Amino acid sequence: MHIACLDTESTSTGRYNEILELAIYSARGELVLNSLYKPKRNRRWPHSEKVHGISPDMVQDKPHFQDCLRKIQKIFDRCQMILGFALDNDVRILEQSGIKGLTPERCLDVRELFWGVYRDELQMDFYHVPSLIKCAEFCGYVWEEGSAHSAAADAKATLYCYEVLMRKFITLYNLCPLSEEQARLTDEQIYAGWEYLHKMVAEEMHRRMVEKAKGWLYLIDTPEGTLMVARRKPYNTHRHEEERESSSQDDHQAQGESSAQQMANGGRSGHGHVVAEIQLADFSKGYEELFEHFRSRQLPHSNGEKYYYHLKPEDIDYFNSYSNVFEG
Repeated sequence: MHIACLDTESTSTGRYNEILELAIYSARGELVLNSLYKPKRNRRWPHSEKVHGISPDMVQDKPHFQDCLRKIQKIFDRCQMILGFALDNDVRILEQSGIKGLTPERCLDVRELFWGVYRDELQMDFYHVPSLIKCAEFCGYVWEEGSAHSAAADAKATLYCYEVLMRKFITLYNLCPLSEEQARLTDEQIYAGWEYLHKMVAEEMHRRMVEKAKGWLYLIDTPEGTLMVARRKPYNTHRHEEERESSSQDDHQAQGESSAQQMANGGRSGHGHVVAEIQLADFSKGYEELFEHFRSRQLPHSNGEKYYYHLKPEDIDYFNSYSNVFEG
């Protein structure tokens, strides 16, 4: 299988981020490309220079990346798999610089592969995988003195980690026969691991979307009217009621901020009364649908930021009976 294991170093200048260095290794460990490039927009990049050590003087007489675009594009066009560590960052800047065809289906992020191997053993969150340096050391890689953070060194370490981790991954999930004596993985073995990793990542992303969509809707009775409030986390209604009951009328007048405002801001010290609450699979969708359903009940002093309603008992019943499913 033709593989391009890459790493980039850049100016890290936000909107005008530009490539300073690109290194690409083949599956057999051959250094296919290792070049510096002079940026067109940026003249200095002091913050990223402290990380990768590439100074303006080092690239002063180098070509612009765009001048080498055709040659680099040919390398990627020949490859079936694009490898990298935290690959989305590299793909983003390569695409911004004019490279085509780096679709998700062609990409394998070794950071995700590390997560796939060690997520259960190390109780590892998907977004808290260690750095390349730590992952490489975990895989038994020995860095050359002072080499980390150059594109060539990082790409070489990434390729090493891929070879170690893919074997572990295939064996861990029993994806296909794999002998310890086997010198190199076959295309069939690579595809088996690659496809299963894509499936695992897709399932993890969906699970996170489902969890993120969950939330609560509340109806709060306030002096201004009934307010509907959406929250990702549940509001402590029992504590709220205790605070409300223990407050005097004078305290109520002195607060100056209604419970609706407190609730909308996530506060817990207002004096409104929670008349109904529902937990939903998709609280944003729920808010939008109930907003439309209760639109005719809006009071005239709703100001575009807070919408107050005059709700009847049947409206409260409708609210309490509402439910939905997440369709992301």
